[in-house]
Amino acid sequence: MGKVNLQMYSFMDGTMNDSRENFRRAAEMGYDGAELFGPDFEIPAEELKALLEELNLEPVSLHAPKTEMVEELIPFANTLGMKFIGIGMEVLKDEESVHRFAKTLNRIGKACAEKGLMLTYHNHTQEFADCGRIGSVPGGTETALDGARGTNRVIDVLMRETDPEYVSFELDAGWCAAAGFDPIAFVEQYSGRVKLIHIKESSRVVGPQPPMDFGSLPRDENGAPIFSDELKKNMEELDRINCRAGEGLVDWKALKEAADQNGCQAYIVEREYSVSGNRLNDLKADLEYYRTQI
Repeated sequence: MGKVNLQMYSFMDGTMNDSRENFRRAAEMGYDGAELFGPDFEIPAEELKALLEELNLEPVSLHAPKTEMVEELIPFANTLGMKFIGIGMEVLKDEESVHRFAKTLNRIGKACAEKGLMLTYHNHTQEFADCGRIGSVPGGTETALDGARGTNRVIDVLMRETDPEYVSFELDAGWCAAAGFDPIAFVEQYSGRVKLIHIKESSRVVGPQPPMDFGSLPRDENGAPIFSDELKKNMEELDRINCRAGEGLVDWKALKEAADQNGCQAYIVEREYSVSGNRLNDLKADLEYYRTQI
């Protein structure tokens, strides 16, 4: 079986805020490697490298807090010996912003490649909207997964307009399925472009959702975003589709076989919602299940 890695964002339940301790938790559970995010970069790179070596955790990739921060994190990624450096989300409000972002990916990707890194972009559901309708797409569909190959979804445009030498993709298979599309068909359609896969369960199809622009939200006196009741309810509903391992829409064995054949190099668990009320127990159960699939 292959290695099962963990996106460190999975510890974000509001109580486990010590990054060093979270790496120890991941290692104790038996995960093979880690994908880093925001708080992890507060640890000096040399110290973190030593810690990960001690824990026998492979530093697989990272998600920069913002697109414009990728280049400043290149030395950090190089010190840890990573192959991949990633962008977790970009707010794409309209077709013009999609084309503009493709150019940004090429520029940043070239800078990363010059330092021995491959830039990846991680999808949510928004990237499976038709490029001409992004930002106004309705959610809430209950249709089955669509195995058809897309041609003008946001993700298709990004694929066409980015240079494979500089830009690859991290397919979040759970969000792809939640958007109504088959992740197996996707990795086959874009053979060689998907280098990483996020293992995430989604219990139902919700369709491509409008982009979430946290930067546009009002802020409180501490600078924290203020969410409306409607927005909080929508976010909670989306979180809850992150069901127990093995109960979602994706056939992981079939996806693993297809992804291996089409150039995927790492599989990374990400949990956004605790189905049991205990995030650590959920992550242990995730690993136990995916060991049988990946």
